[in-house]
Amino acid sequence: MAVKFGTDGWRAIISKDFTFDNLRAVTQATADHFKKEKNAALAVGYDWRFLSEKYAEMVAEILSANGIKVILSDKAVPTPLVSLMIKQKKLSGGIVITASHNPPCYNGFKIKEAYAGSADQETTKSVESNLGKNEVKVLPIEKAIKDGLVSVVDFKKDYMKFIGSYIDKSVLKDSDIKVLVDCMHGVGDGYIKEVLSGTKISVTQMRAGRDPLFGGFSPEPIPKNLGPVFDEMKKGKYDIAIVNDGDADRIGAVTPKGEFMGAGQIMALLLLHFIEDKKWTGSVVKTVTNTTLIERIAKKYKMKLHETPVGFKYICRIMLEEDVLIGGEESGGIGVKGYMPERDGILLG
Repeated sequence: MAVKFGTDGWRAIISKDFTFDNLRAVTQATADHFKKEKNAALAVGYDWRFLSEKYAEMVAEILSANGIKVILSDKAVPTPLVSLMIKQKKLSGGIVITASHNPPCYNGFKIKEAYAGSADQETTKSVESNLGKNEVKVLPIEKAIKDGLVSVVDFKKDYMKFIGSYIDKSVLKDSDIKVLVDCMHGVGDGYIKEVLSGTKISVTQMRAGRDPLFGGFSPEPIPKNLGPVFDEMKKGKYDIAIVNDGDADRIGAVTPKGEFMGAGQIMALLLLHFIEDKKWTGSVVKTVTNTTLIERIAKKYKMKLHETPVGFKYICRIMLEEDVLIGGEESGGIGVKGYMPERDGILLG
């Protein structure tokens, strides 16, 4: 089978390797891994890519047929919402149907652990070793819902409540800055605008709404995909542009002059904010390819610094082991204190 888990899940080209048959096999293998746990329960979410809602429904049918309770999102949602659901409901883990920032022809299968972060190598190897071992079991979604094995839930409600408690909205209330949010046709559409409602901040969205072809770009917040937002920022109407990827767990930004602000710069600004404004403490984690600016800040403030291989799962592991103030990778995935060992482009924005 053409199934291999990478740095964060299995991703493949739709109709070539990401087929219903392969997805059935992967889901059964995942069910075989999780059902060893007594009263296993998983959250299942999905993005706006081609057929994602159908794939997610099928995942729920297979998990429930294996006796695993499923909390299925009632709509397409950003990946962090699935992770927060796992944390708040104390679930065994979760599955997200998304290919994140990959080109439009891809879809993917992310596994989340009970700690609400990306699956570690032990889990993905276990799932890979289960592939093809057992016959795929399927329980039609209507019956699974009727039998109480699948609950269809609004993931957004609790997420918005959490975001409202995490950020200090009083600081933003009287700010009159003008913000451009580039949704990149991803599921982050509308979230930042809603979070900032009730403030004087003006939020304008671009590349909003579902488009499985993502306007002809890959939904990754890197310069080669940001031509439209660069052009818009050069008109001088906005103070900052926030960019989220396809499943809204990563962030990029663009300055008023239309210049790209990379993940390392964003992480450095957030780190300084936490130290100088919030007076928070903790260690700092960066991937080897992230900017040395973070090292300089950590050194100046005498903070413990970890350097990891590329991949947020390595950052996640350290966030589980000690008090981490911030941890981030060069591609825009950043985790922060007081949340989860998980990336969240909306919260960061």
